[in-house]
Amino acid sequence: MYSLCKSERLSSKILIEELVASRFSFVKYPFRVVCKNSSSLGEFPARIAISVSKKRFKRAVKRNRIKRLTRESFRLNKPLFYSQIKEGTTIDILFIYLDNSLPSYLKTEKAIKSALEKIALLMA
Repeated sequence: MYSLCKSERLSSKILIEELVASRFSFVKYPFRVVCKNSSSLGEFPARIAISVSKKRFKRAVKRNRIKRLTRESFRLNKPLFYSQIKEGTTIDILFIYLDNSLPSYLKTEKAIKSALEKIALLMA
């Protein structure tokens, strides 16, 4: 339950384009969160994608660190999130990092936790 396998990651170009075109987004600083009910069902209740701007972070090491922190925060908080989602639905989520500085793990986890709570309330 505490793993983040390949089928929980959003990698389909078509699904990502649908997600970006959706109108539902909100900001839980330092992330902009875009989410929608998926048009194709998956094995898990949610699939995620993470985006960090190359314009803000030139070095791939820094971009990868932010992505790693975000994935770890999601991975540890997903059991509670999954328990709040209705059976038979799949939610696609895109986390876009907005800040110009590297975050601490606590800041990242707090933002991800509150974003998942808000998604669970709005998509239920």
